Amino acid sequence: MADKYIRHDEPLLLPDVETCQTAFDLICDAQRIDRGSETARDLAALIIQLYKQGVHDFASLRALVGKAGQP
Repeated sequence: MADKYIRHDEPLLLPDVETCQTAFDLICDAQRIDRGSETARDLAALIIQLYKQGVHDFASLRALVGKAGQP
């Protein structure tokens, strides 16, 4: 699955959503981001966008967006 690219118009499958959710939760916890905030919504959108572009592991997602919630 690491080499799989998902077209922007294709839905994510459950394993894809679970990976994105886990990355989102880890980053929100690490950055103390309120999950109901605008920052969290932007973070979720960015994670999904990166995932669809082929970034499928937690370490890479965290490295690319881990500072999204920092001032």
